[in-house]
Amino acid sequence: MRDTDWQILQALYKNPNMTKVANSFYMTQPSLTKRLKQMEEEFGVTIVNRTPKGLSFTPEGRYLADQAERYLVFMKETTETLAAMQKSTEETIVIGSSYTYSKYMLSELLFQYRKEHPRVQFEVVTDQSDALFRKLLDGTVDVGFIRGDYEGALERIRVGRSAACLVTKEPVKMEDLPGLDRIEYKTNDRTREILERWWNENFSTPVGNGMPVGYIDVAWQMIERGFGYTLCFLPEHFANEHNLCLTSLFWKDGTPVERNTWFFYPKSKRLFPALSQFVEYVAEGAKTGKNRK
Repeated sequence: MRDTDWQILQALYKNPNMTKVANSFYMTQPSLTKRLKQMEEEFGVTIVNRTPKGLSFTPEGRYLADQAERYLVFMKETTETLAAMQKSTEETIVIGSSYTYSKYMLSELLFQYRKEHPRVQFEVVTDQSDALFRKLLDGTVDVGFIRGDYEGALERIRVGRSAACLVTKEPVKMEDLPGLDRIEYKTNDRTREILERWWNENFSTPVGNGMPVGYIDVAWQMIERGFGYTLCFLPEHFANEHNLCLTSLFWKDGTPVERNTWFFYPKSKRLFPALSQFVEYVAEGAKTGKNRK
């Protein structure tokens, strides 16, 4: 059982609604159903019964939900205590950062900060924004630079706004996109939702599946070789080294399709001195535009 599984059990027991719980974990309902089935197979018991009135926990399920509550409290207390012990002697800030932010923005920001604060050490965790937001909520990372709009018990500062583009090798007509080959890359659910909403606003046919290639910079290489097109948000300081054709995307009302980049950090009571200084530095950079792209 992963920590996320215990969290799912706890959430379902408190609110036995598959759709709402799936949304709270940024996953689809079929994915949640599959995860629950895997838990039942692992323990060899039926956790919930599905009735016309909704989910009903079995005695075994109620026991596991109670154990989930105990386990999660234990893990939270243990993690916070150990983190406090470590940070009392070290000035290490654990930063969560999306792949493109790490590649194009983070190194320069940390380089400039270390000039003023040479004793501070950093640990960078690079992941998808969905996963990073969960790490922020459970305290695995101290702060995070995240693509897309997320809500939770955290403070946030907008540090960037990027525009969506159609990326092709040669110019194409927008109305021809449904008949062209598309290239897929790893991205977070918030980004995918924005681009799918734009697609559904402009085309009657579903977006469909494309050729998966992994990360976005691999997609650009494949486009250069003529494998198809992609829709994406161009990273800050994007260098068009592949000489691709970039066409901005707009909503029907003429406004550009954009995505926010946020700097998330905990409430003030969880800030140790080095982290508090770093938060102030990022906040000042956002105000002046120094770190805002």
